[in-house]
Amino acid sequence: MKKQIVKPLVLLSLMSLSTLAQAKIKLAPQFADSMILQRNTANVISGYSDQDETLLIQLDGKTIDRTTIQAGYWQTKLPKMSAGGPHRLTFITANQQLELKDVLFGDVWFVSGQSNMELPMQRVGLTYKNELKQDHFPQIRQLKIDKHSAYNGPLKQVKSANWLKAESGNIGSFSAVGYFFAKKIHQQTGVPVAIINNAYGGSRAQGWMSEAALKAFPEDYQTVQNNQQDGYLEKIQQQDKTNSNNWWQKLNQSDLGKQYNWQNPDYDDSYWRTMSVPGYWGDQGTEDFSGAAWYRTTFNLTPAQAQQNGFLELGRIIDSDTTYVNGVEVGHVSYQYPPRRYTIDSSLLKAGVNSLVVRIVAPAGQGGFIPDKPYQISFADSKINLAGIWKFRFGAKMDNAPSTQFWPHMQPNAMYNAMFAPLKNMQVKGVIWYQGESNAGHPEKYAKVFPAMIQNWRETLNNPRLPFIFTQLANYMSADKDPSNAGWAQTRAAQAAALKLANTAMITAIDVGEWNDIHPLNKKTVGDRFALAALNTVYGQHNVVYQGPILSCALQTDNQIVIKIENPQNGLFIKGEKLDGFAISNDGTSYQWVDAKIKDANIIINTADASQVKFVRYAWQSNPERANLTNNKALPAYPAELPVSTTCH
Repeated sequence: MKKQIVKPLVLLSLMSLSTLAQAKIKLAPQFADSMILQRNTANVISGYSDQDETLLIQLDGKTIDRTTIQAGYWQTKLPKMSAGGPHRLTFITANQQLELKDVLFGDVWFVSGQSNMELPMQRVGLTYKNELKQDHFPQIRQLKIDKHSAYNGPLKQVKSANWLKAESGNIGSFSAVGYFFAKKIHQQTGVPVAIINNAYGGSRAQGWMSEAALKAFPEDYQTVQNNQQDGYLEKIQQQDKTNSNNWWQKLNQSDLGKQYNWQNPDYDDSYWRTMSVPGYWGDQGTEDFSGAAWYRTTFNLTPAQAQQNGFLELGRIIDSDTTYVNGVEVGHVSYQYPPRRYTIDSSLLKAGVNSLVVRIVAPAGQGGFIPDKPYQISFADSKINLAGIWKFRFGAKMDNAPSTQFWPHMQPNAMYNAMFAPLKNMQVKGVIWYQGESNAGHPEKYAKVFPAMIQNWRETLNNPRLPFIFTQLANYMSADKDPSNAGWAQTRAAQAAALKLANTAMITAIDVGEWNDIHPLNKKTVGDRFALAALNTVYGQHNVVYQGPILSCALQTDNQIVIKIENPQNGLFIKGEKLDGFAISNDGTSYQWVDAKIKDANIIINTADASQVKFVRYAWQSNPERANLTNNKALPAYPAELPVSTTCH
């Protein structure tokens, strides 16, 4: 057989064809089937190519752009499109064709911040069962950006992302606040609405700022520099891991409950002391300590109940729990904030007496069951109340767990690099922002950081007038009887400081929180209020009311203090029988509660010492439960701290 000779020119051609066959372009993760792009603007599309290419882009089979892209990361622009769809968007090279289906054009909003924005619909599913089961809004979509942090400058693209339609089976994954916001906007405008959910639980505002912007905050900027040093983070993280492993290993080895199987339903607990559930063990005649404690109780079932799956609710627990029914583990949560909700398979249950055992680990002192939460087992047609007297015993007492030195969500610049800057070329309608709990310890600094962060986002997105709407923090913690204690009120004031920036708007959530839960269930009210603010300030529907009464000035006259209202046109109303929530001070430090009343369009405080009063506060506590001033739309008055003067400007 004659040997085949391949000429050099032919060999070169074959090699070129082989290279072409392997060449590929990829789109950035945010560009995928079912995406929504911003209407009425030129959208930037980006991706990666392993060689120079001529790229043809078609919309519904018609060419809308032809461009040359270079090897590496590339971007190109699509022409402006009006709202609507669905469309097919096709990307064609010499040897490849990528097609994105079900593409819409509408309004795209960032929904960002920390955990109260991140919180998904499934977490509040018991409150919003109908929405999860019945809602069907295929023109509402979420782009969920997976949580990630980066420490050495902005990433080229987000780690991963996925688009979902607001349809049955998907809605549970939507940001709850973001979903209700998008739903109201969509229903009011008829336009497709996308939310970019890039919230990160526990994050501080500094985490969402560029390295350059953080130069104005030396401590945070230095942390960024430290995090970029070779081996710095790895060393800290390894030390944290070692410290944590050692503490937990010692705890588990010392825990008598683990040694003697206290979860066993037949274990004799007759000599154990008793403890009220809910409640904290440090409040019930025992010391406040770190370590493991065991709680035991029993519940009785009818034969009919024992044949059903049970739904166990154990409110909230400080801190981690492992829960057993009849000796079998049915659930475990590793930190305090998630609600304890466990399904009990009917195979574990029996008619008559059943055992329930909860092992609680508190790494930093106080432990137990948080009051004013549901403690019960539910069946199809019945419920069993579990609150009451349980048996209690310490399993192991420990020193406090070593403090964790490094938390990704607390790092300045980290979320900006990984979850925001890679999206800088996306065109958006605006931002809604729910964050501040992690900055509450330093409100004076936050008053500077937060406006700087907004400016930084506008610069990054190359949109100096980007609409930015934010909420004041919800009411939280036990109501303070002393009006001199401000707590989170200072953080809300720091948030309000950002209103000095143009194209910002603020709502408040001081009436929809829960004293015992930093993650309140009422996410619909917050989402709806965000939507009202957007409809008024962004969509031009100026008849839409989104602000409650704004207390603007405290005027001293004879024996009265007259508080002027900036927006009296929406009326003044009392939620309850008597106006409350006002306090006065002669020195700006010590405050006392005072009666107030509505007269015409003002608030009147009668006091014989009016001339001595220097300041008036309203709703100026972490949990201002007394505050009950609203307008005719039931929107609460904003918290206020006003100097008293003889003139108003």
